Amino acid sequence: AFRFVVDDDDDRVDFSIERVATSPHIFLLRNFLTPSECNQIQALAEEGGMKTAETVTKGDTSSRKNCSVAWIPSSGPDGSSLVSGLVASTVNIFLSDVVKSRPSAGVENMQILKYGVGGEFVHHQDGDARVLTVIYYINGVGGTWFPLADRNDGEIPKNKVGVLELVDNLEPGKHGIFLKGDSSNSAQEENNNKHTVLVNKGDAVAFYNYRDEGSAQLDWAALHCGSPTDETKWIANHWYRLNELANY
Repeated sequence: AFRFVVDDDDDRVDFSIERVATSPHIFLLRNFLTPSECNQIQALAEEGGMKTAETVTKGDTSSRKNCSVAWIPSSGPDGSSLVSGLVASTVNIFLSDVVKSRPSAGVENMQILKYGVGGEFVHHQDGDARVLTVIYYINGVGGTWFPLADRNDGEIPKNKVGVLELVDNLEPGKHGIFLKGDSSNSAQEENNNKHTVLVNKGDAVAFYNYRDEGSAQLDWAALHCGSPTDETKWIANHWYRLNELANY
C-alpha cells in the first residue's frame, strides 16, 4: 500500500499492512510514517507544550503514570497537513463508505504522548463511541499489550470487572498479542513467539473497539494497556468516532 506525503512534492510512502489478530481485528502498518514525519510529530508536541496526561476521567493521573500529553488538531486551519493526511489515509483503509457517510462520524484531535521510564497506562477499552483506534510508534518503543487477543470468545466476560479479573492472571508475551519495540537483544527469539510482534519507529497499529456482528456492543477482546517502559517512549493516537454508538 502507499500514501502521499503532502508537504514533500507529493512523494509517496510505501508501507505494508499485516493482520496480527482476528479477534479483535488488529492490523500492523509497517513503515506508515517516515523517520522525518515521526520527528515532526514529536516537534509539534514539544512546540505546543506538554502537560501531565489524564484519562477521560478528569483528574485521573494514576491510570496513566509518568506521562505527558499534547493535542494537535486533526483538521481545520490550525491543523497540520501531516496529521490531516494521516487521517485521510487511515479512513480510506479502515472505515467503510457507510460509516464515513454517517453524520455522527468523525475523528478526535491527535493525542501525542511521552512516557518516561516506568511510565504506563493500565488496562482499558477505548470504546465510548470510538470505533477505531490507531497508535503511531514515534520512536520505536512499543509495549502495547492486548491480553485477550484471539482468545476464544466464550472465555471472555462481557463486562469490565470480569475482564480485569481474567487478565490479572495473564502475562505479556505468553498470552494475547504484545507489540514490542525491536531494540531488545532477544529480537530473534521474540520474532519466533506467536504472542509477540516487533515494531519499529514509524510503524502503526490499528484496531476496532466494537464487535463486528452489528450488535453495537464493545469488543472486550480489544482491552489493552501500555506496559511499563524501561526507556522514554513516544507514541501518538487517533480515535475515529461514531457518536451514535454512545446511545447503546
